[in-house]
Amino acid sequence: MRKSQWIMALTLVLSLLASCSKDSYHYPSVKEEFFSGFAKSDSLLEYIITDDGVRRIVTERGDQLARLKPDTLYRLMGYYEELSTDNVKVYSFVNTISHHPLPAVVYADSVASAPIILHSAWLGNQYINMVLSVKEGGKKHRIVFLEEDVTPVDASGVVRATFSIYHNDGGDAEVYQTRGYASLPLERYLKPSVSQLDITLKYVDYEGIAHDYSFEYKP
Repeated sequence: MRKSQWIMALTLVLSLLASCSKDSYHYPSVKEEFFSGFAKSDSLLEYIITDDGVRRIVTERGDQLARLKPDTLYRLMGYYEELSTDNVKVYSFVNTISHHPLPAVVYADSVASAPIILHSAWLGNQYINMVLSVKEGGKKHRIVFLEEDVTPVDASGVVRATFSIYHNDGGDAEVYQTRGYASLPLERYLKPSVSQLDITLKYVDYEGIAHDYSFEYKP
């Protein structure tokens, strides 16, 4: 895939990610979490995979639940209620920034990475989940995960991977903060021979300070 096609596929307006559907009321026993969801042929969610790794069938849906591209697996952040061990009601959701990391050495971009605010980051089911914000004035922003370095699996089954968060703000003014959600997929790095994935996640904040998050993912 050409670079221009990657950019078109990965261009995301964070302001759209920060907005939830109309049905975002906090109902009793409703969980607000990241999850993966599969849209069936009618463009409605058929099932979700929660971050405990369990697949649950969507048997009820909120009135304003958005339709998705058919036969597609999505990474989402939303509200759902467990109706039973195997069934859920999904009230609302938003798409997350979620794509496989691009090799940093071949990702040529004439614009330097802009800063972000990373509110929190934690391990999910084969993902690193993130809540982040950018400062914007209305232009389109793009968030891309870059693969900086990955070591071969060692004798103990450990792989070490370093990723960075690239932010192109399009030269936008820093007027107000917009919050978004992101999930960095790890499945490419979790081969059967891997017993542990040691992860470093790098980014720069608005004060120009470089940060590293460290994680140990054990399949």
